[in-house]
Amino acid sequence: MMRAALLRVSAAASACAALTGVAACGSDDAPAAFPPAATAAPGSGTPVRDSAKLSAALLAAPDLPGAFAAVPPRDDTDDTAVPPAALTDPADCARLLTPIATQWPGSAASASVQFAGPSFATIDIDAASYLDTALAQAFDALQAQVRRCATYTGDDAGVHIDYRTAPLAQPPAGDASSAFTLTATSDGLTLTSATSLVQVGNTLVQVVVTAPEEVDPGVLTDLTAAQVRKLRG
Repeated sequence: MMRAALLRVSAAASACAALTGVAACGSDDAPAAFPPAATAAPGSGTPVRDSAKLSAALLAAPDLPGAFAAVPPRDDTDDTAVPPAALTDPADCARLLTPIATQWPGSAASASVQFAGPSFATIDIDAASYLDTALAQAFDALQAQVRRCATYTGDDAGVHIDYRTAPLAQPPAGDASSAFTLTATSDGLTLTSATSLVQVGNTLVQVVVTAPEEVDPGVLTDLTAAQVRKLRG
């Protein structure tokens, strides 16, 4: 269960079930109304083609607030190392918060980093760089996925989970940006992920802050701004 707390919320329902007695919260009954999706800016025509270079442009532990430590990269080929994501209904909603390159294949390069902090808090950052011809499609698809999955359910080893997305007000970032929250609630306990989707040139980056409590939007704002600065180099 603890290992699942270090994964994206698409697999974090295991941690939600494990957090009994740690945090309690609720959710609104009606789905939130999303504003119109952000429009991608024209690409620069020069996507990043080296995944190692893109990885080096992501935030590192010294760039983060508080006592966050890098989590060793997951070996997705080892079925015993990572628990499977909870099944969702609709099934397609399980893709939410998975790496951008997984949600929209065909990137020229991709990279991701994960960090674990106190009280089950995690920070996940991933990026994918696209040719001009795929850039706007990828950005649109990521936002459409969030809107399609305003409310959905999941099941993790017999534990029922309710998922909900909602728009999140954030300052403009990069060349185009959008933000939302995703909550995974089970037995009255919730994990919340505050997420920003940002375009920087031909690169799309996803910054996710997850905690068993409401995430301070200012933390996501600062992390996103720092990540944009680093990508711009």
